Amino acid sequence: FETIFDKNNKNRIIVATFAPNVDRVQQIINAAVSHGRKIAVEGRSMVNIITTANELGYINIPDNLLIDIDMIKNYPPEKVVLITTGSQGEAMAALSRMAGGIHKKVSIMPGDTVILSSSPIPGNEKLIGNILNEMYKKGVSVFHDQDVVAFHGLIQILEEFDLTGRY
Repeated sequence: FETIFDKNNKNRIIVATFAPNVDRVQQIINAAVSHGRKIAVEGRSMVNIITTANELGYINIPDNLLIDIDMIKNYPPEKVVLITTGSQGEAMAALSRMAGGIHKKVSIMPGDTVILSSSPIPGNEKLIGNILNEMYKKGVSVFHDQDVVAFHGLIQILEEFDLTGRY
């Protein structure tokens, strides 16, 4: 996350991931803290799990880091991270509603950076593709989990077996 946050230091960052992946949520929190950003949380399951994990001490959220979703409009885009549900393209999840322009509180805007921080579940590719298309139409930079996690490992494997196409 640090590299993506570094390269998108002038943009609002929206990260969609599985709510139960508390370790991933902590990584997002850590990146937001190190980049001086506030965090808003959206999606019922995300709000519930982050609240419970924080109460039980499974994640560490510094005081005054979280802001209400209604408050993001009071901060410049480069000072906000939104952690949300919808990384699998579910029609009624927060990210899909944002991408489709039907979310009551957040709209995807040109210049936003969206990170889909989960691997696609087989069968969800079309749903994910639909929200990706909506975001690309709006001028959003999109990073997939494979961009975040697997890219360097893939290049190493390709080079090891000389499958890079470079001869």
